[in-house]
Amino acid sequence: MLTYHEIMSTDFGPLNTAADKWQSMADEIHKVELAYRDSVQKITLGPQWLGESATVAHTNFAATRYEYQAAQTQAKATATLLRNAHQQFVELKKQLENARADAVKAGMKVSEQGNVAYDWDKLTPAERTAARHDPDHARTVRESEQSWADYIKACVKAVDDADKDLKKDLEAVVKDGYGNKNDETLGTGFNGDAGKVSQADDKQKQDRTQLAALKIRDNETLEDYLLRLQRTGVEKISGSKEIADLFAAVQKGTITAGAFARAISKSGSSGLKLYKYLKKEKPITAAGTFLGSRINARIASAAPGSFWSRMPPNLVGALTGSDEAAKLAYARAGSAFVPTAAEASLITVAKNGGLAEAAKTAGWLRGAGVVGGVAATAYGLANLSTYNGDMIKADPAKFASDLSGTAFNGSLTALTVAPSPVTLGLTIGTGVVYAGCLIWDNHEAIGDGIEKAGDWIGDKASDLGEGISSGAKKLGSALNPFD
Repeated sequence: MLTYHEIMSTDFGPLNTAADKWQSMADEIHKVELAYRDSVQKITLGPQWLGESATVAHTNFAATRYEYQAAQTQAKATATLLRNAHQQFVELKKQLENARADAVKAGMKVSEQGNVAYDWDKLTPAERTAARHDPDHARTVRESEQSWADYIKACVKAVDDADKDLKKDLEAVVKDGYGNKNDETLGTGFNGDAGKVSQADDKQKQDRTQLAALKIRDNETLEDYLLRLQRTGVEKISGSKEIADLFAAVQKGTITAGAFARAISKSGSSGLKLYKYLKKEKPITAAGTFLGSRINARIASAAPGSFWSRMPPNLVGALTGSDEAAKLAYARAGSAFVPTAAEASLITVAKNGGLAEAAKTAGWLRGAGVVGGVAATAYGLANLSTYNGDMIKADPAKFASDLSGTAFNGSLTALTVAPSPVTLGLTIGTGVVYAGCLIWDNHEAIGDGIEKAGDWIGDKASDLGEGISSGAKKLGSALNPFD
């Protein structure tokens, strides 16, 4: 495998020089082919030479000319591979150089071998002493060192992958194919299909340089992966790393605040429902059915000629859920309990009345809640599946918030599908735990966020303005079909 030092110390210019020589070779072979066609092969194409010997000569001469043509194709393909490799290696090396520069800017030292370590020399003796005795700072340093080391290793691996692909393609481009017209040297001559190899390499180069960022990295959760893609997209569109950083910070803060508010509000409302159930024997309603149950109650008690009495019952039932469908399913089971659509368990309705009756009972609003809850739980499980033991040890708070968030979404979905004291209690418990984990995971950002935001704005205001201006121009150009 290529090393960091080999990549950083290698001049890739000779690849272009070699590519020019291969292209020049193809041009010279083309001249020879034309001369052969006009001075040798044409002898067999006229009426002067007839008979068996002429037929054999025609076949052999055509085969020779084919080899001249195949040699040109092979030489051109080799030139294309070398040019692609040069462009790709230069771009990937630049990416590695930028990664190193960013790491140094973030307070790291990067050795000639690519080893990353925190640059303690930038601190004063007093700051070093204080930092070394601060457990939170030490943990942050270790995490930062590992993060930058992993990033630089990923950049090195990208170059190594490109190098291995080049070797594979150069070996493939010289292998003669089988069965082409006039090819009489099956498997032993020049490769007339070499152009297919270079075309595939063009596509592969494009995929790596443009789509490499779309691959999930080692030690990266699904959530981190999606956030990184969004941040990269903002940076490419705007041309400003500062704008992308601000976008990522605002987005993470908004999502976290929204999740915290949702967990607290659902836990609070569920706690109130459980209290009313235990103290006042009020039925438990499914999550997300407050509006629907109020509308259904208004329609059921509406006076003739009033606004609510004129509402199309089928339309309202399709939106908020059908009380009749719920009652019918429970009656079939011989239950003495007659629930409204908001109180009915969709599992019970489906068991006794079928899926169609369950859909009628749910209505569009509750049905959307079920679908959204299932999707959120599935996403949470997929995100958890991307964790490994090292990732959990490195950031247990983040893992805890992701785990409790998935449990909360699952409990809330269960409450939406089948309201009961059990699902209600699970929603309360997982919601409280999730809210606590969010605070644990984001306590530093909560405490330091305003101060850091102020410092960032003060330090980066001019850069941000330039980034916005440059990014706006790029975005306008991208959206202008006549540019």
